[in-house]
Amino acid sequence: MERIEVMQKPEQVTWEEIHNLLVDAHQKNIARNIVMKSTQLPADELERRVGPDGRCFVALASGKLIGTTSVGFYRGRHWYDKGKLVAHSMFSALLPRYQGIGIREEMNQLRDEYVREVGAEMMQADTPLGNTIVRENALRNGFVEVAYRSFPGHYSVIFVKWLGGNPFPMWYCRLRFLFSKYYTLVRFNIQGKKRFGI
Repeated sequence: MERIEVMQKPEQVTWEEIHNLLVDAHQKNIARNIVMKSTQLPADELERRVGPDGRCFVALASGKLIGTTSVGFYRGRHWYDKGKLVAHSMFSALLPRYQGIGIREEMNQLRDEYVREVGAEMMQADTPLGNTIVRENALRNGFVEVAYRSFPGHYSVIFVKWLGGNPFPMWYCRLRFLFSKYYTLVRFNIQGKKRFGI
């Protein structure tokens, strides 16, 4: 039986290995034309995006990389995060044969412990619109959909989790999300370009 370990990324796990894992783990999404931006980024860009204050966590099976998750930080400027220290879930992946046995939850628990240590007030993540599994998991784990964005090649849903509890009524969050969705669909095409030239 394989020995599973979950930890902060050690030096011997390279960013190139992280990149390759992201591509391998997201093959089903790629085949369904669900754009996973992290799979398109080179290894050095993944490292840069996590940044010096962020962290990358990994799961190893008998020393072999099988999963990863990461977090970076920024100061919020939107209606839902204005002025707050936000922990942004940068990327996440787990090879299909290791899914459903609690490894992703262990990685997320380690990530969340670090987020609390840093003192972030909320967590933020995004995923392509068609990635319903991630959206459903996020909602089940206390995240709230707050915005809709257009990126080159796809629309994404932004969702957040306030670590001290949601300061807004749910109807307000839902209304802001729907407004963001319709504004984005009218204003931007799927390539992220403004419609109507204005």
